[in-house]
This record gives sequence, C-alpha cells and structure tokens, in this order.
Amino acid sequence: MRQTTVATSTVFALSALLAACGAEKTTKGTPAPAEAPAPAVKAEAPKQAETKKVKVVDGAPPSEADRYELSIEPPAKATVGEKTTVKVAVSPKAPWHVNLDYPTSLELSPPSGVTLPKAKLKKADAARLDENAAEFHVEVLAQDPGTKAFTGTFKFAVCQDEACSPVTETITFNVDVAPKS
Repeated sequence: MRQTTVATSTVFALSALLAACGAEKTTKGTPAPAEAPAPAVKAEAPKQAETKKVKVVDGAPPSEADRYELSIEPPAKATVGEKTTVKVAVSPKAPWHVNLDYPTSLELSPPSGVTLPKAKLKKADAARLDENAAEFHVEVLAQDPGTKAFTGTFKFAVCQDEACSPVTETITFNVDVAPKS
C-alpha cells in the first residue's frame, strides 16, 4: 500500500511540475496516456554539507601589486668610511599578512669597495617581523666614493585565510657615497 501512495504522489508531483513548466495539456475528450506506476523510491538520509572553504575569484588571480608592497630606502647621505643603513621592507595589503612561520630571509651581494657586516640576514636579524611587515636594516660601509649598485634576494610569504603565497623578490638598489670631507 505504501508503494502505491509513493507512486501516486510522485505522479501527481511530476504532473504539477509539467503543468507549471508549460507542458502541453491534453484536450477534452482525449484520454491522457496511461502512465506506468513509478518504482518504489528508497528514502536516503540527506548528505551533510562539506565544510571546505572555497574561494571564488572573479577575473585574474591577484598580482604582487595586490598582495604586498616592497620598499627599499637607501640612506639620504652616505660617506666613505662611515656606516650607513639601507631599509628593505615588505608590507602586505589587506586581506594578506606576513607568514611568521616562513623562513624569511634577505641576502645581498655588495659591489666592490663596499662591505656588509652581514650579507645573509635571517628572521632573527629582522628589525621588524610581524603580520604587518617584514623589515631589515642593512648596514653598509663603503671604502671609496661613487654610486654603489647592490643586488639581492628577499624571500618571504604572504597569506590570507584561503591561500599562502611564498615570494622570492630579486632586488636592486643604489647607494650614492660621497667622499670623506
């Protein structure tokens, strides 16, 4: 008896759905075609919704300009034989933040005539390292005047709730060194 009730309910629901969707109606006097009884349907428990976070992004993935800002500040004044400092920093843009667990580092190659007390800087050497910035202060000592070109590699990672992005930035900057007065 229960199977007949389920079959009848299913046929009624399908008929109502077809009528609502604009299916052709039978004309008066023409009997509707006989329908076979629908097979019994076994009820299943509804599936639990998955709790995975899915991020939907319209358009292209974010570029470096959308994730962080890199800044290099050479000294305003550098003189032969005097230590000076260059500031190299990264600041993530919302909703990104600096990944504090990533092995953040800065490695510089000084030009000839310039010494660096430490050319390979690690997390422990950072002047500032928190979710809002990774900043290194690099000491520079030049033995002769002129424009000194530095190159290096800055490694860090910026993250948000759904993704992390490790970054290796090749950096270049100049320090103008004046003669000793």
